[in-house]
Amino acid sequence: MIKYEDLYLDVKEKISEKRFKHSEAVVKRAIEYSKIYNVDIETTKLVAIAHDIAKELSKEEIEQYIYKYNIELDDIEKINHSLIHAKIGAYICKYEYNFTDDMVNAIKYHTTGRENMSILEKIIYLADATEETRTYCSSHYIDIIKQNIDKGIVEVTKWTINHLLETNKIIHIDSIKCYNYYLSR
Repeated sequence: MIKYEDLYLDVKEKISEKRFKHSEAVVKRAIEYSKIYNVDIETTKLVAIAHDIAKELSKEEIEQYIYKYNIELDDIEKINHSLIHAKIGAYICKYEYNFTDDMVNAIKYHTTGRENMSILEKIIYLADATEETRTYCSSHYIDIIKQNIDKGIVEVTKWTINHLLETNKIIHIDSIKCYNYYLSR
């Protein structure tokens, strides 16, 4: 598997300075959560820095990766292209950086969440939503996450779904299932 320092440089070359600052902030927040929930810091750092590696691909690059890795998009991903980067990023990290299945899933579901996530998946999902450069106030969510990560998932997913409803955007079924799963626990 790739070393963090090498991946850090690769990611820095592939995304904008603004997006890279976001990724660095996700690393910082993910380390914070990993310490609380006893998750390997080095693994967390790799996933966090790479989570948006495919976020700024051109339309042509997206098509090339879909073809290269035979990626199947669901009906919602075909409509909401902002979700595609997570799936492509997961494939890039699996085949180009030898990430484990758990690491790949953490990237694949960092935008939507899903039912029954691993602890690493939860940390990346929540770190992405609550990192310090976000323009909305996330301190309330951070406090909840530090006390109970599953309750944090409910609150962050609820906020996300409400935001998507308010802005008339399509909600991926994985987000709804994520919310229902963790709310019912």
